[in-house]
Amino acid sequence: EEYLEKANAQKQSKVGAELSDIITRRVIIVVLLMLCVVPLLTFTSPHDSETEATEFLHAVNIQAGYDCNYLERSVDKFKSFMAQLSGDTNSNEPFLVALDLSPTRCETRTEINFSNVDVLSHMRDEALKIIATDPINIGGEEFSIIATFNLTQYTKDQSQASIHLLVFVLFMLVLLSTQFTGDAQRLVLAPIENMMAIVSMVAEDPLEDFDFKSLPKSGDYETHVVQIAIEKITAILRVGFGVAGAEIISSNMAVEGGGSAVLNPMIPGKRVYSLFGFCDILSFDKCTEMLEDEIMTFVNSIARIVHGEVSRWGGTCNKNLGNAFLMVWRIGDEKALSEYNRGGVRRRASSGSFSGHEAMATNVKASRRSEIDLNRIPGLDVLADKALVGFLKVIVEINRDIQLLSYRDDERLLSDNGKVFTPRMGFGLHAGWAIEGAVGSLQKVDATYLSPHVNMAARMEAATRQFGVSTLITRNFFKLMSPEAQVQCRKIDVVTVKGSNVPMPIYTYDTFQSQVFPELRAPKFSMLNVQDVLNMQAESYESSMWMTDPDLTQLRCLATPRFKCAFEKGLDDYLGGRWSDARESLEKADHMMASNDIGGDGPSRAILKYMKSYDWDCPSDWKGHRPLTSK
Repeated sequence: EEYLEKANAQKQSKVGAELSDIITRRVIIVVLLMLCVVPLLTFTSPHDSETEATEFLHAVNIQAGYDCNYLERSVDKFKSFMAQLSGDTNSNEPFLVALDLSPTRCETRTEINFSNVDVLSHMRDEALKIIATDPINIGGEEFSIIATFNLTQYTKDQSQASIHLLVFVLFMLVLLSTQFTGDAQRLVLAPIENMMAIVSMVAEDPLEDFDFKSLPKSGDYETHVVQIAIEKITAILRVGFGVAGAEIISSNMAVEGGGSAVLNPMIPGKRVYSLFGFCDILSFDKCTEMLEDEIMTFVNSIARIVHGEVSRWGGTCNKNLGNAFLMVWRIGDEKALSEYNRGGVRRRASSGSFSGHEAMATNVKASRRSEIDLNRIPGLDVLADKALVGFLKVIVEINRDIQLLSYRDDERLLSDNGKVFTPRMGFGLHAGWAIEGAVGSLQKVDATYLSPHVNMAARMEAATRQFGVSTLITRNFFKLMSPEAQVQCRKIDVVTVKGSNVPMPIYTYDTFQSQVFPELRAPKFSMLNVQDVLNMQAESYESSMWMTDPDLTQLRCLATPRFKCAFEKGLDDYLGGRWSDARESLEKADHMMASNDIGGDGPSRAILKYMKSYDWDCPSDWKGHRPLTSK
């Protein structure tokens, strides 16, 4: 009862009030119109007087007796009156077609009693009206009159009037039906159709950022509010589930075949190939402790840059883990990519030849489940390049964003020796397969990627601290990049990771962050803003960008050819077991990087530290690689 009272007390909806008001107004107009028009279209018989005239002639017939002249004049006047009454103009179809006066007298007066046989012979009984007076007996003779009238014209007029009235009524019904349908379409059906269109579009392609503004608006009514709510819900689903949850959204929002009323987010996973990037905010524990409530603002400021740049350069964010982010550049599912694994020419050969370590890795892979050779996939060099550019742009923007730069002056984040706090991040990149699907239960589900390759990206990010660099790139990822991008990266070590005995070369892109990056400005005399220019730059990517982009060249400004030559010699000696020579070259390379963020070269120091743990003496069982101590 309480629910019913609340329901009855609810205010009438705007769309209901508008529809009710329109219907009421139109019904009133139609009723008034019909009251005016229907009488005009209703046929009124002009022949109701023939009965009275016949009765009057009957009285004259009794009164005239055998006065034939008087009777004849009376009959002539009766005929004339009938002709006037019907407006006879057609002598072939007269109104009065037969007259019989009793008793019969005045035999010579044939015009008194007559019968138009020609007319009567082709007329139907329904078109005739016979009026017979009650006979009166006077002096043994019965006085009566039988008059027969032709109602053909009357029937035609009546039929025409009925047709006109029917046409008017049909016209009004069609008009009202059209008006009511139009109102219902505008106020109710069109908004519902728009909502269904939104649901269908999202179910068909959950990742597409649709412009729902192009759909017709439904005014300031509740249906418009519901439509906006559906648009927001679909946007939240897309943001919440991401690319890994596209199948979940699509299967649960499908409208074909009536859809299903049961929510089923736990769809089976499928194997897909992607470029995986893992990034992490350094010194996060200190930031959390010192910033307290403001930590959310700090994290979201970094997330805004990470998500924006990665999205601009072709990737999507799959997971936000507080201080870390899993980014994905999706290549395709296994079924769609399998055709590239059947014969054909490789996309291109990677720079240099396969080393013994890589040949070993290839043999190990051959013994496992057949995997897609990503080098056969066209266009992956562009995608890999853009993934690395996206992370490098994040590094630049973190050191250029005004909001993040303000934390350098935050007294809460100053170190014990008064050194300013500088936001830093680590990045790991890897390429491979993963199982894309839902993890969790009906109470909470996350759409994500699970595989050793995802873990490898996370291991690379964790290892950036050990090597003192901002980015680490696996061989799988490196081989997919264009030659122009590979030249700008440097190989820093060969390692084995936990759970695998396969040696793996790792690479980095040198970044000098302790410098001022100029503010971005739109070109002069351009109608485009800065964001439009950056988006166009990402869409029209060319490999020459590695030599022309100011941000990329400024980041690696310390990685001179002389430094690279020294480091490469030291690395070759280190891998070849000539550690005394390697020490000399790597110490030289470290000294050449004295202006870097950490006061030297991180990879050189990491290798020197490892060799020092063996007292600079290469072990007898040295195989040219070492285990990666970080996870």
